[in-house]
Amino acid sequence: MKRLLQRAGRRNFFVVCRAIAYCLLFALTASAQVTSVPHFVGDHSETWEEFGVSDLPDGTSILGGLATITGTDMVTARGFIMCTVSGRPSDGTTLMDSDRPAGPFTISFSQPVSAFGAYWGSGYRCTQCCGFGDAPSILTFKDVNGNVIGSDSFLYRGDGTLTWHGYQFATPVKTIIRTAGDGLEGFAMDGLQATVAPPGPPLILGNISTRGLVQTGDQVMIGGFVIGGTAPKQVLIRAIGPSLVNFHVAGPLQDPMLSLHDTSSEIASNDDWQGASNSAQIPTNLQPQDTHESAILITLQPGQYTAIVSGKGETTGVALVEVYDLDPNSGSKLANISTRGFVATGDNVMIGGFFGGGTSNGQVIIRAIGPSLSGPGVANPLSDPVLALFNANGEKISANDNWGDNQQAAIMATGLAPTNALESAILTNLSSGSYTAIVSDKNGGTGVALVEVFPGQ
Repeated sequence: MKRLLQRAGRRNFFVVCRAIAYCLLFALTASAQVTSVPHFVGDHSETWEEFGVSDLPDGTSILGGLATITGTDMVTARGFIMCTVSGRPSDGTTLMDSDRPAGPFTISFSQPVSAFGAYWGSGYRCTQCCGFGDAPSILTFKDVNGNVIGSDSFLYRGDGTLTWHGYQFATPVKTIIRTAGDGLEGFAMDGLQATVAPPGPPLILGNISTRGLVQTGDQVMIGGFVIGGTAPKQVLIRAIGPSLVNFHVAGPLQDPMLSLHDTSSEIASNDDWQGASNSAQIPTNLQPQDTHESAILITLQPGQYTAIVSGKGETTGVALVEVYDLDPNSGSKLANISTRGFVATGDNVMIGGFFGGGTSNGQVIIRAIGPSLSGPGVANPLSDPVLALFNANGEKISANDNWGDNQQAAIMATGLAPTNALESAILTNLSSGSYTAIVSDKNGGTGVALVEVFPGQ
């Protein structure tokens, strides 16, 4: 196939062919999650006119900032020769195409969508002109956790008029991947429509943890959490250090100490967990593996709490602070959670883990705060934090550098927008499961940062 471009005085002419009625051959995978729908107008659209005739690099933002695209040989053009027919824009004068791409084409949404559609075209009767057969376009739909919820496969049979493919998703979709049936066939697309999925209920936060480098002074590790509701809640708070060597963590904190505070004073502390009077009541599967590690088993009233991890004798090293909800069915729940600590490089970036519960998708906002910490007097704040979110399979499902890049209006509507443009935030819907948020510096720097997880408002 050949593109129809007008660049540097060069113009490829349209192939003249007899008009034929177009039809659509497709095989939507049987799935209750994906339904084929007729043309609709979404709350975000893309017609490509804004790009003119140009190359499109990986990471190009489309749909008004709702999504980015990655792939090879991506351009915008006035038309696209699809073997024996000439593909035309479905609206306006510009379409997007990828001619004989070397890999998949991916649309990554910053917010999950409940519906997506576009006009598509690809080679027709290619054996008559080009020495290879027609190949189907295969669309794969993935949810926020990277799970495939359905797919569609279709062959183009038309006269150059791009054909509509629209879908409604029972489970919101975060990623759409287009591949060719033969691994090579190019495509054209235009007239994209997408509808952002409505916010889910707040994600129910369960067990939480953060791993980071514990230093001294203001650079110890400080974990904060809120118990919301009306009833007391039993929690287990742990400070893990020596046993991290079993997970190949270099430089673990050899003797972590743990201190728990409410809004006014210290209410509990522990050095070696077996020294606590109620250590025998700690569930066997949650007892620390090393006698030098610390744990506090306590019942707390609703309110705000802070757990501080430091090294005995001003020692330093990598440690893990954890909060376990031992009473998930009480009339209270873990709400906002955060950890402040020193972000280094390599294995010593800050790694925050949390468990989201519930029977359906829930909304959550995750933030990485750095520069604005200088206001409260924190020395050496991380200058440009970058945030990445991973699922339990280790797949990156979202990332953000500057919070206003992709979801500015939606994040502002939560009332939780960071105060500095260089700070990061991700607003997303997550299903029940374990997640990891990693905070690092964009330029490989170091400093103190805050990673926070809030249930959706």
